[in-house]
Amino acid sequence: MATASKKSSPRASTSKKPRYSQAEASVRMMTATSHLLIQLPPAEVTVQRICDKAGVHTDYVVRYFGSREELLCQSIEAAFLGIFLKTESNETSRLQVILDDDVDVMQMARARIRTIAYLLGCGVSPVRFRSSQKMLLESVVAQSLNPNVADRTRINLVLIGTLVVQAMGTFDEVNDMSEQQKQDVLAYLRYMSQSGETVQSALGWDVPAATARAKSQTRVAAATAK
Repeated sequence: MATASKKSSPRASTSKKPRYSQAEASVRMMTATSHLLIQLPPAEVTVQRICDKAGVHTDYVVRYFGSREELLCQSIEAAFLGIFLKTESNETSRLQVILDDDVDVMQMARARIRTIAYLLGCGVSPVRFRSSQKMLLESVVAQSLNPNVADRTRINLVLIGTLVVQAMGTFDEVNDMSEQQKQDVLAYLRYMSQSGETVQSALGWDVPAATARAKSQTRVAAATAK
């Protein structure tokens, strides 16, 4: 008696991801990563999430970037650089864009600082980010045109303002700042960028370092004598 042949069960259909060139796949992954970094904490931007959003295979991350951390580095720097260069010299200054609380710029700035802090914790060298940070500071300094302050004061004020903005982006949720408090801090930075003469005089930023140290020592000696 002939045995009945078994019916072969149909294979489950699997959706195949399209094949991309290295250049196209890299751009797709970097774009997806930068969008995710704005929406999520860096630790939650996983390889699976990146590749699902980019529509590529998960092995592309190591194949084209070497590691997830390197992909995060390149993505956030490229995205920030794109917004940074979007402001031309004949338009509103980049410092003013931040002080006016431009949403896109502030979102990207916060994402960049969060990502850098996370990557430093992962063991990425700080040197990795120095060139872009140097470019950012030099550009803002070049657009700070108060004629009543010295270059030393201008650089110090821009550095302090940049650090405050970065700290706001990193610790916004932790400090539980109200919207009014954020606006007050930005207003203070705007004021400092436009003035600065009083601070310059009080701290001795308008005189050579040796003279400033001598004045400071004199003040300390006078206070001690009292």
